[in-house]
Amino acid sequence: MEPWDNDDYERPIETYEGYLGHWFDGSLFAEPELEPLAEFDFRKYSELVEECGDGERQLSIALPSGPITISYSAYDGIVEILDQLRTVKVCIDNGPPDAGPASGGTVVFFIADGISESELENSITAVAKALESDFSALARANKGHTSG
Repeated sequence: MEPWDNDDYERPIETYEGYLGHWFDGSLFAEPELEPLAEFDFRKYSELVEECGDGERQLSIALPSGPITISYSAYDGIVEILDQLRTVKVCIDNGPPDAGPASGGTVVFFIADGISESELENSITAVAKALESDFSALARANKGHTSG
C-alpha cells in the first residue's frame, strides 16, 4: 500500500480517474467493479480461518495472466486482499495535514496502471469465487468439527 499524494482535499475521491472504491471506518464504498467482493462476510470468514486452522490461508487463484496465490490472515479484510492484486492500486489517504485527532485515514482503490477493464473484472471475479469456495469448505469443516 502506498500513500496517496492527494493535494486537493476539496475534490471528491470518486471523481479521480480509475477510482474503484474506498474503505473508511470499517465500511466499503464500492463502484460496480468491486461489487463481487462487497457482500463477502470477511468477519465470519476470519472467524472460520482462526477456528479451523492456524489463522492463515493461501488461496490459489487462476487468472488468464497466470496463477497467483493470495495470503490471508485471520482478521484481514478487503484492503489486504486487494493489495495483493496487480490489477488494483491500493493507496492510503491520511487526510489533510491539519486534520484533528478524531479524523481517520481512508484506503482508496484504483485500477492499476496498464490494466484493462477485462483484466480487472477477471481478477476480482476470481478472487470472489476463491473466497466463497474457501468459506464454504471451512464452514463444512467447522460444522463437522463442532458436531463430533
